[in-house]
Amino acid sequence: MTKLFRKATNVKEKIINDTSATETSSVYDSLKKEIFQSEILRAKLLAWIFFYAIIILFIIRLLAPEYLKNSIPNPNFIYVFQSVLLAFVIREVIVLKVIQNRLKNNVDIKDKFRYFTNLIEISYPTITLLVLGYYFGSSDVLFTPIIFFYFLIIILSTLSLEFKISFFVGLQAALGYILVFFIYFNPHEISDNSSILKNEIIHIGRAALLVLGGIVAGIVANQIKKKIHNVNNALIERNRIINMFGQQVSPSIVEELLISENQIESKKKYVCIMFLDIRGFTKFAENRTPEDIIQYQNNVFGFMIEIINKHNGIINQFLGDGYMATFGAPISSGNDSQNAINAAIEIIDKLDNNQQNAEVANTKIGIGLHSGYVVAGNVGTDVRKQYSISGNTVILASRIEQLNKTYNSRLLISREVKENVEILLPLQRIGDVGVKGREKPIDIWKVK
Repeated sequence: MTKLFRKATNVKEKIINDTSATETSSVYDSLKKEIFQSEILRAKLLAWIFFYAIIILFIIRLLAPEYLKNSIPNPNFIYVFQSVLLAFVIREVIVLKVIQNRLKNNVDIKDKFRYFTNLIEISYPTITLLVLGYYFGSSDVLFTPIIFFYFLIIILSTLSLEFKISFFVGLQAALGYILVFFIYFNPHEISDNSSILKNEIIHIGRAALLVLGGIVAGIVANQIKKKIHNVNNALIERNRIINMFGQQVSPSIVEELLISENQIESKKKYVCIMFLDIRGFTKFAENRTPEDIIQYQNNVFGFMIEIINKHNGIINQFLGDGYMATFGAPISSGNDSQNAINAAIEIIDKLDNNQQNAEVANTKIGIGLHSGYVVAGNVGTDVRKQYSISGNTVILASRIEQLNKTYNSRLLISREVKENVEILLPLQRIGDVGVKGREKPIDIWKVK
């Protein structure tokens, strides 16, 4: 039997580890999906921004040709600029298709691809400024609205959900601006009214602001990523509660636990404890295979679990040849002692009926009930936790169950239980009985 229980324990641990691995994998898959969607959104936004710029230039060229002729030295510039923007749009559409294809085929986006994509995108303003500088050939290029495109792309880098990528984008924006500054900056071309812009420190400060923008965007990206993790962790916590109690308690109790998370914190509660034991189980299992034993346990315990759930109880642990159940923790539905006695009587009646119908093998059981205060809550570490019920009440309930052997009974209850229930069956008072671990005797009553 020891080997059998050890094997069962190993199987249980493997299930727990597999469940933990599955939850971790689920978090990873969810985050990966969010990254895919963020990359797709960024590519779409940039494509539409550049397409919008092309349309604006087309409208200006159509409605105000004289203005462009007087303000732009080279009339071919507008066509070149539109071509550059169109190249940006096409590039973003290609990136969009690549990401969508990887998402469809469940292929990861490599970090190298993400860094390269962001490097190209933050180079758009630099390329535009270099083209403008080539056609205008003056320091005016440093004072065009194109500079703001750096900040726009830095903001969009938050969708990468990575601080390092946003910081990388801000740094590359600063280096791009410094490159344009060194190529085209000429203080003699700047009017006296704008003498402050002749100072190189102003432009270095601009570059520093771009780096700072990348840092801030990275912090925002990290916060978004944490929010996603928090949502996933909340889902994992929900699944953990369901896994912990879902097969042990009624669905209504599970829902109450999900709503009132503080109910699973360790606290003192008044409950009714049930211990059930199958008589002669060790001898029964001695010459049988594990498969036969499990089949027998399923036949016996199956309907008992349903009855416990029906009466708002929770099976805390199976003991091989029995189990311990609690009524009143983690959620109390009212008169927990009444629920426990009702469940116990129904279990005995159902077992008798099933044996008459040959649905289960000949089985004798003993049930002990005791009410009192216990400490109920999660016990363990962050790696492994279990909802536990502990205290003298648990020990006494176990001792009362064992007394069934002495008094040839199937259901014994303590005075504390009797005073809180209504029983239609005739009761027989056993009287004060001394039990191991308690100085004073306890008043025991026989129900069946």
